[in-house]
Amino acid sequence: MGESYIPLYRKYRPQTFADLIGQEALVKTLSNAIKLDKVAHAYLFTGPRGTGKTSSARIFAKSLNCINGPTTEPCGKCPNCLDMMNGSSLDVIELDAASNNSVEDARNLLEKTQFVPISGNYKIYIIDEVHMLSTAAFNALLKTLEEPPKKLIFILATTEPHKVLETIISRCQRFDFRRIKSEDIFKRLKHISELEKINITDEAIRLIARKSFGGMRDALAMLDQASVLALDGKTIDVPDVLSIIGSLSEDSLFEIVDTLAHKKPEKLLEILNKILQSGNEPSMILKELTLYFRNLLLIKSCNLSDNKDELLEVSNEYIPKLKEQAELFEVVEIAQIIEKLSEYNNNLKNSTNQLLWLEVMLINILYRQDINTIKNLEKRIEKLEEKLTNPQSITLTKHQERQQTPEEEFKSDITPAQPPKMVHSKEETPGQKITQEYHQEPPAAEDKLEKQLNSAHTEISGDLKERWKTILTNIESVPSRMLFCNLSKPVEINEDRIVITFKVESFIKQAKETNKIAPLEKAAQKMFGKVPQIILRTPLESDNKIEESTKEIAKELASSEKKTEHSIQIEHNLDENLEKSQQEVLKETTQPQAAQKKVKDLAHASSLFLEEEAKYVVDLFQGKIIN
Repeated sequence: MGESYIPLYRKYRPQTFADLIGQEALVKTLSNAIKLDKVAHAYLFTGPRGTGKTSSARIFAKSLNCINGPTTEPCGKCPNCLDMMNGSSLDVIELDAASNNSVEDARNLLEKTQFVPISGNYKIYIIDEVHMLSTAAFNALLKTLEEPPKKLIFILATTEPHKVLETIISRCQRFDFRRIKSEDIFKRLKHISELEKINITDEAIRLIARKSFGGMRDALAMLDQASVLALDGKTIDVPDVLSIIGSLSEDSLFEIVDTLAHKKPEKLLEILNKILQSGNEPSMILKELTLYFRNLLLIKSCNLSDNKDELLEVSNEYIPKLKEQAELFEVVEIAQIIEKLSEYNNNLKNSTNQLLWLEVMLINILYRQDINTIKNLEKRIEKLEEKLTNPQSITLTKHQERQQTPEEEFKSDITPAQPPKMVHSKEETPGQKITQEYHQEPPAAEDKLEKQLNSAHTEISGDLKERWKTILTNIESVPSRMLFCNLSKPVEINEDRIVITFKVESFIKQAKETNKIAPLEKAAQKMFGKVPQIILRTPLESDNKIEESTKEIAKELASSEKKTEHSIQIEHNLDENLEKSQQEVLKETTQPQAAQKKVKDLAHASSLFLEEEAKYVVDLFQGKIIN
């Protein structure tokens, strides 16, 4: 056998700053530090895996300890460079903090730092995965990191900088490595595949570049794994790469999302079963779906005409399909689906039956009950806001009821119903019962408030009438306005005092309550600029008679009042009860005329009772709308 095989990620590891891909800012900073002789004593390299942290540390160490150095272009041929490339250098020591994380390991390291470099210019310690060190080990390094011996340099590398003590970070120069662009990875992989004579399509290389998520080492590992499929001149294509990395094809993802958009659960379960039978894991399916919806979100919310290759993790030929599919979702809806997929992915890790939970989760997303509920509520709120801001836009059609404001609806609910009209049928024979038919017609709006204001049967003088009408109009509380409108009569209204009379003492007590008298005081203040003295009492014989009837006030105040179906239903229920009572009276009375008189008295008594009952409803619910 020949020499042992060297994996591509080791064979093509960067050896100079020029070989580093996608880290131009970092390369420029380190190169200038060498040229200006401003090399620090401690560095912290952070970033995702496979972005070149350890390789940069080795290149930096080689540049400092090369025979020709310090230099930005180490020769790679001198003994120092060769020793560092082979890992046998005595001046460049690499440590893995995951296996040397105790305080004793840190103390042993500090004892060796006292020795001067042997053949190089600096003694360099490269500590990989430094976040794995214990707190005691970090504390042991603190003093040495702050004031190290001469010609000693620490280079710390980690993928999780948040786990490193802040006291350590503050003593280092920090360099953050970025994920490498997919296009840069594609160019590097294509160059290596040509050197290694790997027969692979550009589409397959682009897929590897996208699935590496900015890590060059992962991309080289996938290319190395796919290269073994190029047997007997076979060309490696996209399906071959998908089978190796265990990922879903774009066609499969498109079909799943299409079933979610059109709500086809049978088709969804069929596609899932096919994907799972091919060996894909449920967690991988959720992960791929999350990335797919991320692409939909970017297409839906951004203009990607210029930099679509950099932002989208999808092939260029699939972008038109994604744009078409993105129209099936709202932006907020896609964002909520991504949140759900992320939540489901965390729950799936703790599930004993991942297949079952995957199906349940995706069907839940398919129906999107909570998302659709929120969308419907938003539409309803928008319609209500439009009606409130522009009442004139509300139009009536033959199949629509008149839209009432809450105030109008409340008035309709508490207004006493009128007694039904009785139409006597023809008497058949003497001694037979008189049959009656009740036909109820909705009274006009003017008649409605007219009967409320005429209950006092008084007359009001001209000036007093105008002032009383103004005060009633300015009362904002509907219960308070209806109380004074229905049950009271003004006697005196001026800026000093307002005298209002009630026939019943209980009504005076009711009117003096805060929720009734306060709106009246506010209306009087609005009229006179101050709150006059308000006197509520029963009528006296010396009260002046009023010239005009309250009918005119009722007509002017109630010009737009209409009766709602709810009020008609209340009256209909009253009619039924009243009709029963009337029939009972008719049974007891043999004289038709006496029966009719008794029925009329009963109807009048029921009307008065309903007015009193409505007032109790007003007080009980404090003017709120009762459905």
